[in-house]
Amino acid sequence: MFQENHPLTEREQQILQLSAEGKTAKEIGTELFLSSRTVRNYMSEVLQKLEAKNKIEAIARAQEKGWI
Repeated sequence: MFQENHPLTEREQQILQLSAEGKTAKEIGTELFLSSRTVRNYMSEVLQKLEAKNKIEAIARAQEKGWI
């Protein structure tokens, strides 16, 4: 299956996927050995890159495109 090129880095994809699974920034940070602040910074970048208003919209867009 062809997947369209996407603007997300591998780390951004990881964070968005874990967020889609319902994990908090703190839980994601613990799993990926990052601070929760760093996780929030990554999520902010994801929102900008996907032109999403919130993480729910970002998750939906990424899932529609097959990026996560």
